[in-house]
Amino acid sequence: MKQSEEMNALQWLLLSMCICSKVTQPEASSWTAAVPSSVKGLLGSCVVIPCSYNYPDPKTNTTGFTGIWYNDNNQVICHSDASQTLDQFRNRTKLLGDLSKKICSLMIDNLQESDGGTLYFRIEIKGYDQYSYKNNKVSISVSQPDLSVQEEVKEGENVSASCSVFHSCPTYPPSFIWSHSGEQQNQTQQLHEGQWNSTSTLTFRPNRSDHNKPLKCKITYHRGLYVETSKILQVKSAPDIKTSSKCSSENGIIKCDCIVESEPPSMVYFILGDRVLQSSKVDINGSVTTGTLQTDFGSFRRVQCLANNMLGYDNILLSLPVNVNMQNILISSGAGVILLIILIGSGVGVVKKCRGRSRDTTTTNLSTMMSDRPVGFPHSAPPKRKNSCKDIPCPDMHNNSPVYGNTDCDESIYNNV
Repeated sequence: MKQSEEMNALQWLLLSMCICSKVTQPEASSWTAAVPSSVKGLLGSCVVIPCSYNYPDPKTNTTGFTGIWYNDNNQVICHSDASQTLDQFRNRTKLLGDLSKKICSLMIDNLQESDGGTLYFRIEIKGYDQYSYKNNKVSISVSQPDLSVQEEVKEGENVSASCSVFHSCPTYPPSFIWSHSGEQQNQTQQLHEGQWNSTSTLTFRPNRSDHNKPLKCKITYHRGLYVETSKILQVKSAPDIKTSSKCSSENGIIKCDCIVESEPPSMVYFILGDRVLQSSKVDINGSVTTGTLQTDFGSFRRVQCLANNMLGYDNILLSLPVNVNMQNILISSGAGVILLIILIGSGVGVVKKCRGRSRDTTTTNLSTMMSDRPVGFPHSAPPKRKNSCKDIPCPDMHNNSPVYGNTDCDESIYNNV
């Protein structure tokens, strides 16, 4: 029932197309036909050839009509008696309309590449006459979708792409699927002689990841069949310096790599102090440019990388690694300072121990003693403590371990300190 309704709707549409085609109907006294000179159809979809014909007035009632369509090899591709149709067309071709009402439209389903070529119609009227309309041939071709988009687009800017296809099967209009997200608008336009044009327009914003990638338009039609077309996008973008850019040291040699993605490729510079330095080496791989700098960085701790092309610029501040030799110097210096601190601390400990035993007390406030009698360290004068023990036996503290600092120094010794 549904198929019958679709066919009735198609027949009515074809009838309306023939009426609105502004083709002047021939006079009743001639064998004439009105068909388009050419039609286009989608591979695997259907093609409808609108057709009307006429013949001289027979002056009597005619009852039997046989319609036949031939290809340019004079093969029967459609016959009123389906058994007379060539096998490869038998279940794919059908006459639309009523032959007795001079409608001879043809539908070819599941269009094949081999179906391309010219066709013509023949009418056989029982008990009257027959005629082949070889002067009214129609050419069939397989339509390919057309995709149009700007050759070069800029990242982030609105771009409009259109995908269109000609067809002659309004019962099954095509649908469009794009590979890129965006705002999509579809429209179908009726052309002359039973041809239709369906167009989908996509408005989108490309990004740098779309560069050298295909923009695809997939056209789906009757029975889930589809055809696809695509175009490679050329996306122009401003420089974007990657966070993987860095400075490193190997065998005491420092080098800085500045990695930039852009289209077209960027110029890469380095700024060290008040100097602008060009890259020592430049490597370009597609949209990625790597600028490498090797130079004497001196005492600088940072270097700035600057990249620019016709669309803009970008910059980043890179930290320089500490030179290995400088690290060794700093480590050695640090070790020396630590050793000096230990030695000074040990000396103070000896004084403290010596003084701590002067009155046979267990604890002595060294800070109080130092504050009561400030001690200076003149370059020429020896310490007074050393003079105080000059003529008085003062046992070697190292030899008296473990009674470290247990001396026989009399209290009178320290009274002179």
